[in-house]
Amino acid sequence: MNSRALRTASVAGALVVALLRAPPASAHHEALFGPQSSLAVESDGFVSLQNHVRAYGTNGTQTQENIFILSGGLSPISGVPWTVTLVQPLTIQTTRQPTPPGTTGPFSACDGCLARENNIVATSYRFDIPSLQRAFGKDGNFALLSAALEPPTGNKDYRTFDGPFNFILAGMLGVEHRSFSTVALGYFRRNTPDATSSKKGDNFLLGIGFAWTPIDTADRMLSFQLGFGDEYHLPDVDHGANIGGGNEILVSPTLVGSPMKHLRFFVLATLPLAQSYSADYQVDRWRAGIGAIYTFDREPSPSR
Repeated sequence: MNSRALRTASVAGALVVALLRAPPASAHHEALFGPQSSLAVESDGFVSLQNHVRAYGTNGTQTQENIFILSGGLSPISGVPWTVTLVQPLTIQTTRQPTPPGTTGPFSACDGCLARENNIVATSYRFDIPSLQRAFGKDGNFALLSAALEPPTGNKDYRTFDGPFNFILAGMLGVEHRSFSTVALGYFRRNTPDATSSKKGDNFLLGIGFAWTPIDTADRMLSFQLGFGDEYHLPDVDHGANIGGGNEILVSPTLVGSPMKHLRFFVLATLPLAQSYSADYQVDRWRAGIGAIYTFDREPSPSR
C-alpha cells in the first residue's frame, strides 16, 4: 500500500490480528496490529470491511489519513491450510503540506482528496503444532508464513501502473492455553525505487500480542488484547538521497467481540510509547481502527 499510513503502520497495523478461526479456536487476535490484518486470515474464506485512521507529522507537516479497507480471501484446496487474499484500500488524506496538483511519487500529498491505493495480493500457509494442540486442547498453537505482492494498481502516489512493485514477508508463532494466548510476529516490507530513484524506506518489526478471551462459544466471543511492537524504518530515498528514518515502540489495546457465529467486530487504538525519527513528517501521533470480519467454516484440525 503506497500511503504513509499503511507503510509506516506495520506494528499497529500488520498481520497478527487475523487469526480468525471457526470455533472452537480461542486465539482471536483479530485486530492487534491493524491495517494489514487481512494478510493472515486463517479460514476457508472471509470478507472484511475496516477503517483505520492515522495522524502523524509535527511542526507544520501534520497529516491525517483515513483508510477504508475492503478485503476477501479463500482457501482454494479443501483441507489444505493455504489461503489467498486480495486487499483493496481507499484513502482520504488531509495535510498541511500538500504537493502541487499533478505531482506524483512516494512523497506526493493531497489535502482532502480520496484516492485508490494499490491492491495487495497475498498468500499464507499455516503449520499446526500437534504436540501443543494435544497438550493444551487448543488449535491456536501454530506457525504461519505469509508473502504478499503489491502491484502498482492504485492512483494515489502514481498514475495507475506507473509505480513500482513492493513486497511483504512475515512469519508468526502462536501459543494458546485455556482462555489465554500469545502471538509473536516478524515482518519485513520491501519498497522498490521508482524511475527517479525515490522510495519510502523499507521497514521491519518485531511484535508480540497477548489475548484473554473469557467468552468463547460457538456463537459468542469476547476478547481483551494488548499488542506491543518495535518498528524500524530505514531512510526514505529522494532522488537517490537518504532522508529521515528511525524507529518507534507502539502499544495497541484492542477489544474483539462476536455477537453471532462467523461475525466479529474489533476496535483498537495505537499509541507510540517512544520514538526516534530524524524527519518531522515521520513522527507518529496516534492511530485508531474499527472493523468487521465475516468468516466461513473450515474443517477442524486433524490433530484434535
